[in-house]
Amino acid sequence: MAVMQVVFIGIISVDKQNISFSMKTKDELCRVPINRNCCAVAELYGMVLYANIFNLKQIRIRTELASVAKRASMLIEKVLGVQLEVQNIGHRLVLQIDDSRLIEKIMTTFGYDAKPYISYPLNRNMVEQDCCAAAFLRGIFLISGSVAPPDKKSHLEIKCSHMTLCRQVISLMLDLGMSPKMLSRQTTGIIYFKDTASIEDFLTRMGASLSAMEIMEAKVEKNLRNNINRQVNCETSNLVKTTDASAKQIAAIEKALLIGGIEIFPENLRETVDLRVANPASSLAELAEMFQSPMTKSGLSHRLRKIMQITQRLEQSQAGKE
Repeated sequence: MAVMQVVFIGIISVDKQNISFSMKTKDELCRVPINRNCCAVAELYGMVLYANIFNLKQIRIRTELASVAKRASMLIEKVLGVQLEVQNIGHRLVLQIDDSRLIEKIMTTFGYDAKPYISYPLNRNMVEQDCCAAAFLRGIFLISGSVAPPDKKSHLEIKCSHMTLCRQVISLMLDLGMSPKMLSRQTTGIIYFKDTASIEDFLTRMGASLSAMEIMEAKVEKNLRNNINRQVNCETSNLVKTTDASAKQIAAIEKALLIGGIEIFPENLRETVDLRVANPASSLAELAEMFQSPMTKSGLSHRLRKIMQITQRLEQSQAGKE
C-alpha cells in the first residue's frame, strides 16, 4: 500500500463548552459507519468536489474539525488504497494532495477525464442509488455545510464556489424529494433550508439522527412554550377586561346609591347590585352562580346594562337640574 504525507489545516482542539451545533452535527456524521464501498466512494466524491481546490494539479480540503480530516483520510485509504499521515501544523489542519498520479487516480475514480475545467460538473453516475446520494450529501456538508443551533431560527446551508455545481446539486436534492432553495453571495452559491421539517429530513438522511432529534425536541418545546404564553396572555387579557368592566359597573352603582339609595333600583335588580359590589373581582360566569335563582351569563349581562342605564339617566337628570 502506498504511503503519502498530507498536510492538514483546521482547528484541532475545540473547547467542549463552546463547540457549535454544526461541529456537533459533523462529529456525529463522522461516526456514521460505511458498510458499502459505493457509499465510501460517493462520500469522498462529495468531499473532493466541494474541496477548497480541486483540479489536475492539486486537491486541498479545508476543515475546522479533526474528525472530518480523519474521516477524509480514512475514505481515501478505503477507496484509493493510499494511507495518509496526518500532520498538525500551527494548530490547524488541511488535507492537500499534490501527487499527480494520485490526482489522476482520483479523477478516474470519479469519472473525469484529464481535461482541466473551471468547475467540475456533478457526475450523476456516482450517486444513482439513494444510499450513495445520502453519502454524497454527507460529504459536501462535512466540507462546506453549517446548521443553526436548535434555539435559533431554523437554517441549514451549504456553500459552493460555483453556481453551476450548486444548481446540479439542487437538482439531485429535488429528485430525492427535498425542497432546497438557492441564492448567490458574490461568486458563491448557497443551497439552504429554512423550515425545520426539511432540515430534520436532511440531517436524518445524511445520518445525523441525534442532531435532527435535538432540533425536533427544541421545536416541540418552543411550540409548547408559545402555546402557554398565548394562553397566559389570553387569560390576562380576559382578566383585565373583567376587572375594567367590574370597576365601571361598581362605580355606576355607587353613584346611583349616592343619588337615590338602593330604592333607586327595581326589586329585581337589587340582588344584582349587592352581588356586584360584594364581588368586584368575579367574572360574569362566577357572579351568575351566586344568585339564589339560576342565572345565565346573558341574563346577568342584561341586568348589569339596565343598572348602567339607570345611573346614566340619573346623571343626565342631575346635569339638567344644574
